[in-house]
Amino acid sequence: MATTSCSSRKPETKDLELIDVVFSWSVDDVLNKNLYRDKVIRIPETFSSTADYTKSFIDPLLEETHAELLSTMELISRASTREILSVSRKIKDDKSSKYYFYSMELKTTSRNENYEPEVGDLIALTYGKPRFAHDLSRANESPYVIALVQWVDEVNEAIKIISSNPILFSRKESNKGGKSMFFAVHLMNMTTNTRIWKALHSRLDGKNMKIINKVLHSDSKGTERCSHCCNKDNNSSDLKEVMSTLNLNASQQRAVLSCITARECHHQESVNLIWGPPGTGKTKTVGCLLFTLWKMRCRTLTCAPTNSAVKEVAARLVSLVRSALDNGTYGVGDIVLYGNNERMKIDGSHELNQVFLEHRISVLASCLSPTYGWRSNAESMIHLLKYPKDEYDSYLNTEKKENDENRNDEKRMIKSFSEFITKRFNVLEENLTTAVRNLYTHMPTSFVTLELAKKMMKVISLIQSIGTLVPGNDGIQNILEGADNSKKKTMTLTKIQVMRKEFLRVLDQVLCQTVSFPKFRDEQAIRNFCLEKACLIFCTVSSSIRLHTLKTNIELLVIDEAAQLKECESLIPLQLAGLRDVILIGDEKQLPATVQSKICMKAELGRSLFQRLVMLKHTTHLLNIQYRMHPMISLFPNKEFYNKKILDGPNVKERSYKKQFLKGKMFGQYSFIHLAQGEVEFDETKSKKNMVEVAVVIELVTKLHKESITKNQKISVGCITPYKAQVLAIQGKLGDLYGTREAVESKFSVNVRTVDGFQGCEEDVIIISTVTGKRNGSIGFLSTPQRANVALTRARHCLWILGNGDTLMRSSPIWKRLVTDAKARCCFHEGNKDKTLDQVITNNLIKHGNLSKRMAEMSLVKEVGLISSSSSKAPS
Repeated sequence: MATTSCSSRKPETKDLELIDVVFSWSVDDVLNKNLYRDKVIRIPETFSSTADYTKSFIDPLLEETHAELLSTMELISRASTREILSVSRKIKDDKSSKYYFYSMELKTTSRNENYEPEVGDLIALTYGKPRFAHDLSRANESPYVIALVQWVDEVNEAIKIISSNPILFSRKESNKGGKSMFFAVHLMNMTTNTRIWKALHSRLDGKNMKIINKVLHSDSKGTERCSHCCNKDNNSSDLKEVMSTLNLNASQQRAVLSCITARECHHQESVNLIWGPPGTGKTKTVGCLLFTLWKMRCRTLTCAPTNSAVKEVAARLVSLVRSALDNGTYGVGDIVLYGNNERMKIDGSHELNQVFLEHRISVLASCLSPTYGWRSNAESMIHLLKYPKDEYDSYLNTEKKENDENRNDEKRMIKSFSEFITKRFNVLEENLTTAVRNLYTHMPTSFVTLELAKKMMKVISLIQSIGTLVPGNDGIQNILEGADNSKKKTMTLTKIQVMRKEFLRVLDQVLCQTVSFPKFRDEQAIRNFCLEKACLIFCTVSSSIRLHTLKTNIELLVIDEAAQLKECESLIPLQLAGLRDVILIGDEKQLPATVQSKICMKAELGRSLFQRLVMLKHTTHLLNIQYRMHPMISLFPNKEFYNKKILDGPNVKERSYKKQFLKGKMFGQYSFIHLAQGEVEFDETKSKKNMVEVAVVIELVTKLHKESITKNQKISVGCITPYKAQVLAIQGKLGDLYGTREAVESKFSVNVRTVDGFQGCEEDVIIISTVTGKRNGSIGFLSTPQRANVALTRARHCLWILGNGDTLMRSSPIWKRLVTDAKARCCFHEGNKDKTLDQVITNNLIKHGNLSKRMAEMSLVKEVGLISSSSSKAPS
């Protein structure tokens, strides 16, 4: 494809969808790394207009989409696949459509074909599994079609797709005999990029540009109060009273109060930034901020870039709310968390499950069902208590009819009056109690008032009391009919009859007051109702696009982990109708958004709105006390990344916080362990690993595990490394020996991840494997300040860094300063000075053929003590 000149760098995309552009690419276009090189320019820091702002992201988004697709095409032989059994054309009424619509039946997943389709997947449809990308373009041998998944039927294993070209499907004879197979080959998911594209082209229903105008450039109006409100008395005294119960430090309180004060001004929009360095209680601060907004009944959307980040802040808020509820679970219905259940993995958390949208839809659908819902059970209970004889007669007639119709079968036993009434009462009691409790729990408070909720609770209390006081089968008939006047039962019977009367009265009142409950057509109507009436909503930034179609406004937007989000993606929630105030919480010194394209990296596509506003000197509220790291660990990152602005909390300075899990100065609170002998290797994906570092990591984890068992001590260990190959190598060696995060009962856990996967996590002991060799002069990803910062700030009590100090000194200014600092603080240690580690290193070198036979013999001689330790050295 020919490149365009800079003067015509802006493609006309106004009337195009992102999939239109992707469908236009040929295989050669996709494999052309320079396809958009001359079209992408650096995204500026300030913008002259909203049009200029949105257009600046379009070409970088196209390039990033292209780079993601190129990455999968280069490794297409490893792509997930699924055999297609049948293809049927779906006729559309819209004759102007340029696409072809198909339904496809998929073969059941197997070991070799395990692709699970999702809406938004871009797939290649082809005969045979491609080994290389160019296999797709060999039309005579293996014709292909690129398609987009629009709908998935998991039950019937079918999908609906659109394609730019017709699919000529037939199970034709192959050259080797038999029928040739037709496959769907997974390439990438387009959902997030498609949503960003819509936001950039003003195709979102909110169409609110007020906040966009606010962030085109930074000025003091972003956080200062307007002249109308600066002298007006507000609720700050009430807010301080609320926050006094939340145990916030001074910087956390200032941040929350400033954001709430800005929200109370109705004359201008505001954008507030809360800067939360590692361990400074950012999640706690956000939780308390949201708790305050919940108290104020401020309709708020809270987003984050990832499901895990959304779950974390939602869990903190729900915990605060539940502890503050005065009336059971009443009020929980004002909180909604939504997203993909499989990705969010909500099932493990009861508290989050209560506010998860899909669970709430199921519960409300059951509660409000006209046939088996709460009203039906209430009316049945009323009828049972008022007319027990009629209920029993109806039961007898039914049973006799059944027995008459089944003369040749064994006849069913006829229950006595007492047996029938008792069983019927117990069933209705359970159904009614569950339904009523679910109703006041999951309905928003705007539909279930506190007065009505208390009556519902009284219904439950009365019915449970009646059930408790029922003396047994012999007396239940007399209890219901009020005929037994024996002295032994008079008091109990009188109490039950009073309760029965009160119960019927309250239940009648509740039934009368619930006539305004909505009648839903389907689950989609319940979904919209829950989202429209909720006070606090949680979802990922990308998923917030669903809120644009609702008939309601969001007042305030909170974006957690905002520095880890592409600015163009933040445009999705920023355009929500009614939005007036935005609070961004993050730390631009930690990981930015992931960007695949090197061209886009240079163009600053990964830069967040948070980072850009900080660069423009927008006012930020710094959380300045860290409660995670021992002072020995926090010293270097505080000096290197935060200009010594962060103070150590009182908890980390206590003597008890200093923990020595293993003996020796090398294994203190902070240690750099120099490993001179390791070699860097590459796996088939060109990812790096160092097997000497792997061996040392395994040895350290093994020792920690033994220590945990011996002393019955709880220890959590995190292994951080910049490369996936090293993660896999460590995980492969560990196997299932030391449990996982899910092993709750175990006092020992190991968490092995890349640096990117560890943001937001913390462990007692962190072991960093830098994957450096004696002849390798680069540490790649780990050389960036943000990744170094994340890796160095995850530990609570001990941080041990493994690597070749000489290589690190040469490869990165940050790591040169770190090694120099470690030496100055006497925290730099030669790995082979520890006898156990020396033997582990030597054994690993022998195993991988990196040690001569002579050196191996010397090591063995040394091991049995045949030569003095002073005359032997570890190989260099």
